[in-house]
Amino acid sequence: MFAVIGLEKLNAYPDAVAAFRKVVYHVLSAHTTTGLGTVYARQFALEWGDFGVVILIIVMLIGGSACSTAGGFKGLRVGIVFKGLLADIRKLLSSERRVMVFKFHHIKDHILEDGLVRASSIIIICYMALFAIGTALGTYYGYPVMSAAFEAASVTGNVGLSIGVTSTTMPAALKIYYIIDMYLARLEFLSVFALIGYIIGGIKRLCQRPLQE
Repeated sequence: MFAVIGLEKLNAYPDAVAAFRKVVYHVLSAHTTTGLGTVYARQFALEWGDFGVVILIIVMLIGGSACSTAGGFKGLRVGIVFKGLLADIRKLLSSERRVMVFKFHHIKDHILEDGLVRASSIIIICYMALFAIGTALGTYYGYPVMSAAFEAASVTGNVGLSIGVTSTTMPAALKIYYIIDMYLARLEFLSVFALIGYIIGGIKRLCQRPLQE
């Protein structure tokens, strides 16, 4: 809705129906990370304006629903972190003797535990860190900030939409970073970190074995 209002203000499309059809389609495509588009890449930058691009960046980073194959850090994690923040505020305002149990609903009611809030926060922080590095690297190579941020969000969320940065002529370092970014974000970091830790542990054991013998 915000994107529709923003593009209506810019008169990017001839009438409200066309604007609604184009904008809603691309917002849903970005949010579900299917990556389908009906406009050329540079049209996002030239016709949608900064406000429309920011909306797409946000929905690409959040991604689809939990238990789906969509990318992004998921709206459920945002809700868990937000509820955890509200829970901490309520605990500070309540008596220390009062035992408070907070719940959230996902298919069924679940108890909101500190470990779950921490795990959700870590995933979101990792996503935002990759997004920030990708944006900074894009601007380093001379791309406009909004274009670099759009492409970084699309890569981090494994979306597939492009604003024109991704091409055969883009810098090699940016290509390599985008590959690493997509791989880490697609597997949601922890499994990759566990694999790296396992490999390092195996190498350490191999190095220590001759010394022990």
